Amino acid sequence: MPPVAANKEIELKLLVPAGTLDSLADVPIIAQNARNRGVFRKFENAYYDTPDRQLFRNGISLRVRRSGKTFIQTLKRPVDGTDPLSRHEWEVAVPDFAPHLDLLPLDEIGAGLVGVTDAVLEQVFATRFRRRVQMVDLPSASIELSYDSGSIEAGTRREAICEIEIELKSGNPVALYDIALSLLDSAPLRVGTLTKADRGYQLAYDVAAEGTRSAKASISASDNIDEIVSKLLGDCRRHMVANQAAVEAGKAPEGVHQMRVALRRMRTAISILQRQIGSPTLQRLGGEAKWLASALGAVRNWDVLVTDTVPQIEAHCADRAAFDALRQSVEPHRLSGYAALRELFAGQRYNRFLLMLGHTIERRVWRNDIASASLTILAETADGFARQALDRLHRRSLKAGSHFKRLQPVAQHELRLVLKKLRYTAEFFRNVFESEDDAQRYLARLAALQQSLGVANDTATTGGLLSVLVDGASSFDLHRGAGLIAGWQARDRLAGSGKLHKVWKRFAQGEPFWQ
Repeated sequence: MPPVAANKEIELKLLVPAGTLDSLADVPIIAQNARNRGVFRKFENAYYDTPDRQLFRNGISLRVRRSGKTFIQTLKRPVDGTDPLSRHEWEVAVPDFAPHLDLLPLDEIGAGLVGVTDAVLEQVFATRFRRRVQMVDLPSASIELSYDSGSIEAGTRREAICEIEIELKSGNPVALYDIALSLLDSAPLRVGTLTKADRGYQLAYDVAAEGTRSAKASISASDNIDEIVSKLLGDCRRHMVANQAAVEAGKAPEGVHQMRVALRRMRTAISILQRQIGSPTLQRLGGEAKWLASALGAVRNWDVLVTDTVPQIEAHCADRAAFDALRQSVEPHRLSGYAALRELFAGQRYNRFLLMLGHTIERRVWRNDIASASLTILAETADGFARQALDRLHRRSLKAGSHFKRLQPVAQHELRLVLKKLRYTAEFFRNVFESEDDAQRYLARLAALQQSLGVANDTATTGGLLSVLVDGASSFDLHRGAGLIAGWQARDRLAGSGKLHKVWKRFAQGEPFWQ
């Protein structure tokens, strides 16, 4: 048998309302470029894992697919753990519906399968669906469209499948977005961020998606500005999309937090890039990122109150009735907030933002926003660009914090916002400079200052939420709980104000790592 080669699968998934799947083939970009009306197939897939979920824990899916009398074993693994579009894929024919790991290149696949044998694998869930496969040839790429309709089954649990997969077979990935945007104009579609395997594991194991932190910065000293734009936007997009499922599930507050972090990082990246290239396209994307971050912010505030603030204070104030009343009063606000986010994620504006962001990155649209005589700016080195951006934000921070002891709350809040931009920018470019230890110390001082300044902002935010809760409420326990929170935070603010100036001086007198 010939060796099994790893393919890199690049695809977009769009979730389709029931009853509209077949009509998508009539969208002009497909109807005018498709080779034919498509080939119909039926698939039955069994997915396997160990009793201790080793494959699931390592982000690996292993399935055996039956189509007619043919059996194909497929193993998929994320390319870098974060990119929702790309996966490594190994396929090999097998004699039956059982897994045959010995036919896969286990050394190449990596550590996720160490100690796993056919004998310990068990079927976890199955998928059964009807697929219509259609090839579309565009000038820049060859695309395979798969229209899938069926179900995912795990024991007695069942979920419907109704989606279209847009897979790049050859050519430029931007064609994926060209097709997806055309489809979005014709039907209320949603960008899917979970594979069938992801959904199956969640159904079988009764686990919800969790929040995902950003990956380490990918910018290096050898990158020019053109590559920096692509990497910054790509990193922020992957971070944002990786948390969509957790936000939709509404069970992991970290998902909302991380998605907001991704959007703040994106807005910071666009802000520093705009000073160099002045791109209207990036400006529009920054506006959409601000809109989405604002929508997430309201839910995040309720999450922080009930999952962080209340437990921290309750640990020192044993008044269960008061804090239970607070939690019960907060819950309707949280639930309605998550419901509003799910509705937003299902809407055209959000899905167009996701697709336009990907389209912009793949096509490098910012090149079209620059006059041809100025295109050489994109060839400038990361070193000079990074130093310029960091110097400017560091100076802004020192200026905003001058006369620090006399800063009023509004001015402290403005300083905190500048420091956030500085911190994200320092994280973006830390790999450009050969000063890892210095960078780590600088970021630690910066983080400590942000945290200290955040106490006042947290107090103001919490105060607004408590006012909403107690307004018109007659519960004595609820009013007492709100009073305990307000009093405790006022004490923390007073206690922190004494050392705040020292934290500021430690940062202001520290040496910037890029110098």
